[in-house]
Amino acid sequence: MFLCRFDKSVTVQNATSRAIVLSELGYSIADNLVSDVIVLCEGPTDKVVLEEFFTKLGLDRRINIKIWPLGGDIMTQLDLSVFSESYRVVALVDKDPGSSTIRRRFLEKCRDFKIECHRLERYALENYFSVRAMKAVIPRFPNDIDKIDFDKPVAEQIGFQVKGNATRIAKEMQLDEIEGTDLFEFLEKIGGS
Repeated sequence: MFLCRFDKSVTVQNATSRAIVLSELGYSIADNLVSDVIVLCEGPTDKVVLEEFFTKLGLDRRINIKIWPLGGDIMTQLDLSVFSESYRVVALVDKDPGSSTIRRRFLEKCRDFKIECHRLERYALENYFSVRAMKAVIPRFPNDIDKIDFDKPVAEQIGFQVKGNATRIAKEMQLDEIEGTDLFEFLEKIGGS
């Protein structure tokens, strides 16, 4: 296992200790010991959106949920064995067909470590945002768009990224706007821990 750092230049160091790597990423080994469930997601934007949805469902008051962003397309490089001794670990990944090979390899690694994994039916997590919520948060959202294609990147459809506003959009969202979706089923399943 290698640890890469950037401080004026890139350095790579052989890291035989998982504790050192986790510490560098801002995690504590104790996180696994005090969690009812650990949710692995693709990136920091997904983390804040999931936190907001868990709060809306009241799950954060009932169970201890830790959410770990995996770094998107580098997820296959992570050592999933650090999670294998946890009580319950689940993963959530995008559909994004452009990274299908990476996601397929990650799903295989999850199976190897008996980590339950859900691949979204829509392109990415932001494809679950309602147009109403995006328009309420983003003043420059195009007025002529009243529907988002679930199989295409949102940025491609509206001309800019919404990830910078993801926390505010998730706060604006109502749970009934995602009810009946695979994302809502995933969230409810976490609550069934």
